[in-house]
Amino acid sequence: MYHTGCFRVKNNNNTDRRDFLKTCALGAAAAVSGSEYLGAGNAEVRSSDMPVRIGEPGRKIVGCYCTLEEILDTPQYIDALQEKLGVNVLFCSPPIRLPGWLLKMNPIGPDRIMNARGHTEDDSGVYRAVEETHGRGMEFYLYYTGHHYGEESRPIVSETFDGVKFLDLPQVKYSLEFMKTACFAKPVVREYEPAVFNYGARTYGVDSMYVSHYRYASPSFWTNLFGCACSSCREEAYRMGYDFEVMKNSMMKLRFNLERLDRKTLEHAARYRLTFTDFLVLLGGDNGVIDWFVFRSKIVGNQLMRIHDAVHTGTNDRCRFITDTYNATQALFVGHNWADFFDGASDALHPLSWCAFQHISVIASWANQLCEWVPGLEESTALKLVTAFFGYDELGLPDKKIADLRIGESASKHDTYSNEKGSFYGYFNPDLTIRLMTHEWTRMAAINRGRLPAHPVIKGYEWPEPVCRELMDRAIDLGLNGYVFQRTDVLIDKNKL
Repeated sequence: MYHTGCFRVKNNNNTDRRDFLKTCALGAAAAVSGSEYLGAGNAEVRSSDMPVRIGEPGRKIVGCYCTLEEILDTPQYIDALQEKLGVNVLFCSPPIRLPGWLLKMNPIGPDRIMNARGHTEDDSGVYRAVEETHGRGMEFYLYYTGHHYGEESRPIVSETFDGVKFLDLPQVKYSLEFMKTACFAKPVVREYEPAVFNYGARTYGVDSMYVSHYRYASPSFWTNLFGCACSSCREEAYRMGYDFEVMKNSMMKLRFNLERLDRKTLEHAARYRLTFTDFLVLLGGDNGVIDWFVFRSKIVGNQLMRIHDAVHTGTNDRCRFITDTYNATQALFVGHNWADFFDGASDALHPLSWCAFQHISVIASWANQLCEWVPGLEESTALKLVTAFFGYDELGLPDKKIADLRIGESASKHDTYSNEKGSFYGYFNPDLTIRLMTHEWTRMAAINRGRLPAHPVIKGYEWPEPVCRELMDRAIDLGLNGYVFQRTDVLIDKNKL
């Protein structure tokens, strides 16, 4: 098996840690299956063969998510990305050719591949796409997916303190992200993931491995905040010096007290912004609650560090590793402690920009849950409480009725992309979209302080062109390193190319 123990070394000096790990990682890799793991038949791309690295200090990142077909079959579109938008990084998620030993390690097989976006016997197109991208002076980021799967993940899926599998948790009203998270601490996952990321980085000569959905679900799906509490995570807690029973009891007490709050208390609380610590005092919380969210994130962060180091050591630091994340306000609630990113879990901050799914649905979900728990509580009171908790009370969000937020009761009932009057973006664009993203990116700039390249997502379909242009400018004004386009429909008309 592929030994991940060598990736557990923690050192605040990331270069020292990687130097130590190089021999360890390559030796462990060779032990798996000899030269096959080291890319037999695939020439290792040398650092000198690569274009000037984008994203280093002083260099602007302008990325775009693309398909393999767009790169290979529509050169006029890639020309337009470069000429009209200055794109210099392509994010691409093609199927790749995985060796038999990796397919055997796959924790959710045989019908689906974990992390890699599928297996193909013919990966010649991937090589051609990387070559084409580099020939244009651009960088190629190989895009994997993370920990959100369906029934196939049941053997490794997370579970609550009560032992309920996340796959069996009921839908939460107004939660649009109904994703069920695979555990990050299961031994089979810990073994497999560094190997599969290492393989992609070495085999295809890419500039960075990029992963999305490497996190827990949105806090709008609030029941997932009470896990993962499986035996593997409990063992990790004690190994790291956390008292799991204290954290469990604190979280269960928090929920018990939340369900029994009275209307008058919440009306008083809604008059002024209560901080997180105020809420803990109000609810009789203790440091077990804070410990839980930090520990929960540390489980994710430690595995990200193992993957990061496997990518770096396997390519002699040629290839980087980046995970996307929620924005600053909610990152800790999805298992992302940015302190771990600064300590070597990711080579950049790449915050996502789903205004409805990842931001406002949390307001709607939590406000509705308070109304269901507390008899007679007005929706306006609940909205004021929740928006203040997240620091969104300065944005000018609707504060009378939950329905005014334009969030569907479930993802299937939410109008995701329409800009028509009455839809979510029909109401949010332009002002609220700009305010929300500016709010989050300013928080990121303050927390990051330039320690990592930071490039948020620009949604070039849901946002009209003036919103995209305004937020592109604001990202640069805030001192961020650039931005990444998720679709470019409002900026480039493919039919006119």
